[in-house]
Amino acid sequence: MNRKIVDLRITTLNGFEAERERWERLYRADALGQVFLSWAWLRAYLAQAAPGWTILALRDGDDLVAALPLTVRAVPSRALPIARELSFVAEPIADYQGMLCLPHREHEAARAFADAIRAMHWDRASFRDVADARFVALLERLRGGGDTIATTGETRCRRALLPPTWDAYLKALGSGTRGTTMRSMRRMRDNLPNFRISTPCDADIDAHVDAVVRTNHARWGGNLARTRAKYGRLFRAAYDTGCLRLVVAWDGELAVAGCASFVDDVRGTYNLYQVGYDPEYAKYSPGKALLGVVIRDAIERGYAVFDFLRGDESYKAAYAADVVTTTHHRVTRRSVRATVFEAVLPTYRAIKVAAVRVVYGPGRTV
Repeated sequence: MNRKIVDLRITTLNGFEAERERWERLYRADALGQVFLSWAWLRAYLAQAAPGWTILALRDGDDLVAALPLTVRAVPSRALPIARELSFVAEPIADYQGMLCLPHREHEAARAFADAIRAMHWDRASFRDVADARFVALLERLRGGGDTIATTGETRCRRALLPPTWDAYLKALGSGTRGTTMRSMRRMRDNLPNFRISTPCDADIDAHVDAVVRTNHARWGGNLARTRAKYGRLFRAAYDTGCLRLVVAWDGELAVAGCASFVDDVRGTYNLYQVGYDPEYAKYSPGKALLGVVIRDAIERGYAVFDFLRGDESYKAAYAADVVTTTHHRVTRRSVRATVFEAVLPTYRAIKVAAVRVVYGPGRTV
């Protein structure tokens, strides 16, 4: 007897928590799952996500067949809600996006999710950083009825397959990269008598989160309060769910450099998310030194893949040979709201760029 497929909408944190066992079973079964779709990471993110998110889900008996986290936001901003934009719930915080699905149920899930998306209230959709061909196939089902679908770009991301030992990894690096990495660590140890490396425990996790946030802000600038609210809360929640790894370099009680990574024991991936350092210590190359520390940490903890996540900066290529390409897509509906939004967007962006430059200086971009 065929079981009935149940079409679910998960819209609350309690509802998501109730699906934990099914979600984790689905995640283990889906070889295309990645850390940003794991229950641990999503639980950490959804605890601070803005209202309006929905997880489309299909259940067959007691099995979760497929799941797709989405949200609808006012654009170009909540203060100027001209139109409604559909996107992944964790965009742009998550570096990879997609859906979860049991093997051999992809067509069924794509059909059901396309119907559900078509029935939602939105004027345009932006799906960035797609790392899942099944979702691209789902988008093709949305064609028709005046909607337009366009692939707007792609992003190259770097990752490295890790050998069993740190020495084996070092031998595989180019001589220049190997030398720079080792020299950076020696310079810090030789010149900073109070130098130390630490990872957090329950008693000092908040101090480590603050150190990572502060060193990132010191390196890249921006609004510290917003950075702390945006990333500090996420890191703290991810530590509680068991998917965060923090490594901090100190000069006494002063944080010199900090690194936050999301780890995935199911996929065996160590995902480098955020690195920052105090520019006062730039002559020691603390970023390169800490990068060597975290890659070694990944190897010694038994992870199979070190993923640099979004972006293909030159320094990443020196440490990781493999390339993953994500794609970006836009769907536009034929509506008055969508037309008005497209007309005012260039002016809105110009005003925003000008405001950012006034506040942060000419070097800053939106």
